[in-house]
Amino acid sequence: MLQKLLIALCTIFVLSACGGDLDLGPDTLPDQNPDNPEEPEEPEEPEEPAEPRILTFVPFNEAAQADGWASRCVETCNATAELSWNESEEVLAIEPAWASDEDQLEVFSPIDEVNDLEGSHISAWVFVTDAYVSDGNLAAHLVLGNAAGGTAYSRAFEVEAGWNRIEMWEMMAGTGETVTDDEGNESVDYGTFLTHSDGFELRNVNEFGVVFAANGKPTDVVGQLWLDNVTVTPASGTGPLIVEADDEAWTVMDAPGEVTVQRDGEGGVYYEPTAADQKLVYLLEGPVDLVGRSFDMTFTVDQAFKDSGADVQPIIQQNFGSYTGEFGCYVGNGSLTAGEPYEVTCATENEAFVAEEGQNIRVGLQVKNEVAGRVTINSMQINIVSSSGDSGPFTITPTQEAIDAGTWDVDNWQGLAGAAELSFDAGQGALSIAPNWQVTDPDEQYSEGERTVMYVAGEGELPDLEGATVGVELYLGDYYTTENPGLALQIFIQQNSGSYTGNYGSNIAVAAAEDLGDGWYRFERVMTGVPTEPTAQRVGLKLQGAGLETREAEAEPILLRAITVE
Repeated sequence: MLQKLLIALCTIFVLSACGGDLDLGPDTLPDQNPDNPEEPEEPEEPEEPAEPRILTFVPFNEAAQADGWASRCVETCNATAELSWNESEEVLAIEPAWASDEDQLEVFSPIDEVNDLEGSHISAWVFVTDAYVSDGNLAAHLVLGNAAGGTAYSRAFEVEAGWNRIEMWEMMAGTGETVTDDEGNESVDYGTFLTHSDGFELRNVNEFGVVFAANGKPTDVVGQLWLDNVTVTPASGTGPLIVEADDEAWTVMDAPGEVTVQRDGEGGVYYEPTAADQKLVYLLEGPVDLVGRSFDMTFTVDQAFKDSGADVQPIIQQNFGSYTGEFGCYVGNGSLTAGEPYEVTCATENEAFVAEEGQNIRVGLQVKNEVAGRVTINSMQINIVSSSGDSGPFTITPTQEAIDAGTWDVDNWQGLAGAAELSFDAGQGALSIAPNWQVTDPDEQYSEGERTVMYVAGEGELPDLEGATVGVELYLGDYYTTENPGLALQIFIQQNSGSYTGNYGSNIAVAAAEDLGDGWYRFERVMTGVPTEPTAQRVGLKLQGAGLETREAEAEPILLRAITVE
């Protein structure tokens, strides 16, 4: 996998790297443990991150994940492409044969229909060789298709040599109508998309991929393009709740005591109902909002159940108040085969499915008619994440009061001179960071040019950040972008007590940031393997200055205007 483990995917979500020339900056150690400063923590060994909790994730780490991917030309072009799985890099390899400098080649895959992607996120990583970018013409778009035959294209991303992350945040489909701004300029409302089909909606999306646009590129430029880590994340930013069989929230309801929840190893959870309306459900604790959401379930019945003639009714239902329920996903006995899993997706638009703290919603199934035998729920996911707190999206913005209170800190428990100085820039509404690059301390982490800046959250202020995308918006002047390049940073989270366990992403070069204009840049990463018990309560960044050509006292301050959690 060459360098596949060197970069964490900033979603959800695994970042790959290839080649041998990618500069990730210096290796760094996690913060030392304030409770035992004599013994610095060992750096964590790199390991394959777990798959994030998301709607769709294609890491191409096995050949079967390349099955179903295809290519086609948009409109009148005649380009073709040979697709294959690259085992050594674990990527989808794309070998185009270009026919003209106006070709637009779609590389796409069908996916299970997603009920609603309004406000959601999609991303993919594309690797491009030098030959494709030397003329500055090749562009890439994300593409979505829905069951109604509509198609939508993201804005064009100008790709650079190496790995490129292309993505769309908070997707919204526009009206497709012409609108006029305050200055009289007319444009077509395509929402967050560059363009889309008439009447396109982000519902029942069943296809996604990437469009490569020649955009004037000569046809004699050839070679492979790579695609990796295609990800769709729902609006909550943290993906569906995958309900495990050993979760204690499984229960049997409306049944006598002898009918109980039972578990069958890896087979799932099951019960043996004795009468109609007995339920096997998962209690989803509030606060939670399931309005417009869905759940996916696979269940199996045995031969005795099949022979009884009983039916299965997947349900979403309040477990409080009026016990309002959604019962439209009825599965008749004639559709069932003993021992064969049956898949169902149930959605609801009912506005009653909002549970407050102390309430819960039951999700699962009940049986109908005279019944015998066993029903097993093999798998279930609820397409929203419940949380005891605000699961985002939200933004942490600096204030003078928060700086005075020490909520923004540099974690300089050693008392060394080589730490950043923080102040508030009222004009920009941002945290001003003077990194003091010129200072060298005997402590290795500071002498190597690392400066830590963090937000210290209050107890319970941050939600469970597992799978969340954390972004940092920084102002970087010419000193860092042209005069003195080489700056990198890490986005990290860390416990604020206990063992002070931290999670530190790979270095992100300035060149890899999203350019927001006027000197502002966005850096982001997806949090996986988040510390728990206690939960992480520090979130921030480590400025890595070891790669700077010089580290001068005259270096202009870096401004931080927001940390976002999505």
